Amino acid sequence: MEGNLPNDFIDDIRSRFDIVEIVSQYVQLKRSGRNYFGLCPFHSEKTPSFSVSQEKQIFHCFGCGEGGNVFTFLMKIEGYSFPEAVAELAQRAGIPLPETRLSPAARKVQRSRQRLEEMMKLASRFYHSQLQQPGGRQAAAYLKQRGLTAEIIEYFALGYAPQAGDAIKSFLLRKGYTKAELLSAGLIIESERRSYDRFRDRIIFPISDQRGKVIAFGGRLLGNGQPKYLNSPETPLFNKSKTLYALHLAREHIRQNKRAVIFEGYMDVIAAHQAGIGEAVASLGTALTEAQARLLRNHTEEVIIVFDADTAGQAATWRGLAILRAAGCLVKVGVLPEELDPDSFIRRYGGEAFRRQILDRSQLLVDYQLARLVAQYNPENHSERIILFDKVAEVLAAVENAMEQEDYIRKAANLLKLPAHAVRREVDKLQKRRPTVTVSHSLPGQQFARQKAEEKAALQILVLWARFPAMITETAAELQPEDVPSEFADVFAAARQEAATFSPALLLDLLTEEKYRQILSRLLINEEYNEKTARKAVTDCVNYLRCARIARRRKEIERKLAKLDPGIAKGEIAELSREWLTLRKMEEELNLAREGGKGVESEYGQRT
Repeated sequence: MEGNLPNDFIDDIRSRFDIVEIVSQYVQLKRSGRNYFGLCPFHSEKTPSFSVSQEKQIFHCFGCGEGGNVFTFLMKIEGYSFPEAVAELAQRAGIPLPETRLSPAARKVQRSRQRLEEMMKLASRFYHSQLQQPGGRQAAAYLKQRGLTAEIIEYFALGYAPQAGDAIKSFLLRKGYTKAELLSAGLIIESERRSYDRFRDRIIFPISDQRGKVIAFGGRLLGNGQPKYLNSPETPLFNKSKTLYALHLAREHIRQNKRAVIFEGYMDVIAAHQAGIGEAVASLGTALTEAQARLLRNHTEEVIIVFDADTAGQAATWRGLAILRAAGCLVKVGVLPEELDPDSFIRRYGGEAFRRQILDRSQLLVDYQLARLVAQYNPENHSERIILFDKVAEVLAAVENAMEQEDYIRKAANLLKLPAHAVRREVDKLQKRRPTVTVSHSLPGQQFARQKAEEKAALQILVLWARFPAMITETAAELQPEDVPSEFADVFAAARQEAATFSPALLLDLLTEEKYRQILSRLLINEEYNEKTARKAVTDCVNYLRCARIARRRKEIERKLAKLDPGIAKGEIAELSREWLTLRKMEEELNLAREGGKGVESEYGQRT
């Protein structure tokens, strides 16, 4: 379809947009060197591997391999065809699209989507206008009774679907839309005998995409009956699992406040916004999805989840926590009083109280999990205490940071009234049982994203040595044999011996495993450094490997001291303590040195 659009028109549209500006509407980017980096919106990851080049106007993800220009990005993120991506940017630029140059098939696809978008916009206006009609008085009174102002009703474009079974159908048919289009958008339902409106006698909540275009509706029943809440089905415009309610309104607030607050329901979000909590969104039901979690992570690191205090709400919170954490979010939980949901709390006590008492006092993930387990199982009851012990150990085994895990082990020991070493032993046992994750051979980018940080740093050093072999002699001496991951020991040794002739071709020949050859091929193509920035990057990675080795030794000492083995003499304890302090000082000095190179275009200079 691309060939049916004039090349000069495509180039003109592309030149009018900065890809960094477009991508920033979907992904939180931070500048590093010449490029911008963020978490990839196309796959789950915790370490940013998604790169955007302002100079080249392209993006590339080292994790999943996705890449391209501004059109490719919109096609992937919004599900557009190429003509639709061009049309979207042309519309933003206020430039008419040369439809005569489109193929009939492309023109049909583009026009079909445009008509659906225009129809949904009209439907939203129709529902909103019904609040002012005699039939909508009860709905308007209900919203007022829930404490909503006229301004917030307008801001969220709330509406009412009349009780008659053909209100929206008749209105849109008169506007020239077809029954097939209404069915495609999920506005009507067809039975064997007739078709009728999906939403009847319901408060209407328009659901928009990130651009603010209406793509679906949610409806709350006013009278008796089931279901109480009803959403649009999946349509060409609406994918429930990839949409968050009110994200288009909350996006800037999320970035300003550096956190997002996620609720279950529409009314919770609306009440929060009215009370000044503009970073609020909802998950369109209780089941938070991985795609929704990635949407949030693209905009901020910290996410506070506030679901109802009832059993269903707590179960949804538990599931949501795991999904958010897997997406790389710093997860917290806002704990509500048992008898209140977020909306009722805000109406009773106000937004400032909600912010102070619920959001500002939100619990970190593990704290929340421990508190819920203690509430569920009685530590004073022998049989329940055994179950509690097992479940607490499972929670702590999932904590990756060693220092954080040790803190929680002590806290759990106090809760269970047990020695810390008993809890630690059970946690260690569970961690040893976990199966080792094997590296997939599906995509080089995926393999690379899953490598341990030390392996990433080692690979980066090898790539830059191959491209700038003159720096091998001056930097190789800084590495001790134990700094280098064992799988690369022979390659590093060969690089030292062949420093004068070391090259990308020789490096690829030295790597016998295909997964590493593919990874390095990709790095050699995509990573760009001059001699100055390459030297800084290599130094940064060398320091990281040294830090990692020091950290391993410190943890080894900590384990020895923590066991309080009677066989360890006082003199040996003192010696170990002195070594620990020396190592800690070395680590701090190396980290300070690495911070000095934080502008270097390297994704592997992370702190230990």
